[in-house]
Amino acid sequence: MRKGFILACIASFILLYEDFNHLLVLLIVGGFELEQAAQKAFGHSSFTGAILIGSIRLIPFVSLIACAICTKLLESLKGRLSLCVSLLVAVWVIFCGYWSITSPLYTAEHASSTSAIAYIFVPITAYMFSFAAGASVYLLCKVYEVVTKGK
Repeated sequence: MRKGFILACIASFILLYEDFNHLLVLLIVGGFELEQAAQKAFGHSSFTGAILIGSIRLIPFVSLIACAICTKLLESLKGRLSLCVSLLVAVWVIFCGYWSITSPLYTAEHASSTSAIAYIFVPITAYMFSFAAGASVYLLCKVYEVVTKGK
């Protein structure tokens, strides 16, 4: 289970690359053809930009992998459930955050002049929400165990 969870974290990190999100927005919202969308989405990518934003985007995934490796959470059902919920929440927050940043670029909406700063805060927000979700699920499972054992 540990290797599977770590692979899921790595796959999520790779699939949440900002330019993939641009590609999806271009295909779904912008109505571009695949070739045009790929050229527009990846045309201005740079290695240093990918490293910079990728290192920030690592925050929630490194913490989840560290929890999986350094704790015994994956040995119990409540631990596995809390880590999986944490991963899903992190993925959802990052995807929705990047979507909200990029969709105004290809629609009639007005893009904020400071929206690029959100690329930094989206992974930090994802970390906070995923931690809160994981801790909440773990505590709810613990309460459920106590209540059902008391009956």
